Amino acid sequence: MPLVLSAPPDPEDPAYQHLERLVNFGVHGALFAALNSGLWVLQGLRHPFPQLAWFTGAWGLLLLLHLFYVLRLRPAKTG
Repeated sequence: MPLVLSAPPDPEDPAYQHLERLVNFGVHGALFAALNSGLWVLQGLRHPFPQLAWFTGAWGLLLLLHLFYVLRLRPAKTG
C-alpha cells in the first residue's frame, strides 16, 4: 500500500523530525556496515590494518550513542 500524505510535510512537526532522525540513523548504520565489512574483508585478503578493531569499536560506540540520541528525542505518544 503506498504512503498517502494527508497534508504537506511540516518540518516543525515532532513526528516529522523524529522520522528525519530515524532516517539519518539508518544511513549512519548502513554506512557503518558497508565500510567496516569492506575493510575487514580487505584486511582478510592481504592488507594488514592493525588499528581496524579500534576503528570499528570507536565507530560502533558512536553508532550506539547516535541510537540513544534518537531514542531519547522520540516524541511522546498521544492518544
